Amino acid sequence: MIAAIVVLFEPNTKEIEHIKDYYAKVDKVIVMDNSSKSFLPALLSIVGTNLIYKHFPENIGLSAALNQGMQIAKNNHCSWALVMDSDSSFITDIVDVYCRLLTTIESNVVVLSPVHIHDRSSLEPYTGCKIVKWAMTSGCLFNVDIFLKMGGFMEELFVDGLDIDFCYRTRENNYLIMECGEAVLRHYPANTKEIKLLNRIVFKIGVSSPLRYYMQIRSLRWIILRYRTPRDCVALLWKWIKVLFFFENKKEYILQMHKGMKDGKQLYRAYKKQSIQ
Repeated sequence: MIAAIVVLFEPNTKEIEHIKDYYAKVDKVIVMDNSSKSFLPALLSIVGTNLIYKHFPENIGLSAALNQGMQIAKNNHCSWALVMDSDSSFITDIVDVYCRLLTTIESNVVVLSPVHIHDRSSLEPYTGCKIVKWAMTSGCLFNVDIFLKMGGFMEELFVDGLDIDFCYRTRENNYLIMECGEAVLRHYPANTKEIKLLNRIVFKIGVSSPLRYYMQIRSLRWIILRYRTPRDCVALLWKWIKVLFFFENKKEYILQMHKGMKDGKQLYRAYKKQSIQ
């Protein structure tokens, strides 16, 4: 059996409508709602009896909500769980692509990932599959038992960096992440700002709020200290470059990013202290 898990946070009508992409293709739709008010009536009108709904008006965060959703999936005898961001939508029928692969993949494949298409991406669909080091969470199909065995997502990361951390732990535990070239997802990782020179678009960058940059920098600092990965050092440097050269309201961003650097280091120190004990 396959479940779909989606975490809502003050969704608009379009985000709720995205559930129509997959609700009829899975056995259970598990909605973890971090919104201040309940969206249960709107969800029941779409999903019906396959819906399992949990409301957290205090906002427990993306990581904790997904971990609870995975446990609910296991309790309902689902072996695999499709995790969806509320603003992501299907370009191809990724559930059908995954189902065709489930009988043929190796037992150590813990995540099946789609190709994420967005306006800053150069990725394109392709035929076949390949092993990758990291995948964004939305649209991924997780082996529920292995996910829970590994401890799930790191809840201290709250909303950012949980996918990077989990993928690195996946490889540490000798499991694999497989990208499926025919599973294609429309994704929205932050707003896009166009950088122009002489009225021509030179490149595009992602822009989030100062608070989100705090959380992103915090998680990146943690990941760099924990896993010592050059890729994430480059990602951290690029975020600073974007803010310093291309963002407005730089002061607020810089204050939040300095706080994120400090708190990410504190998170790593707490991890090291716990590891020694």
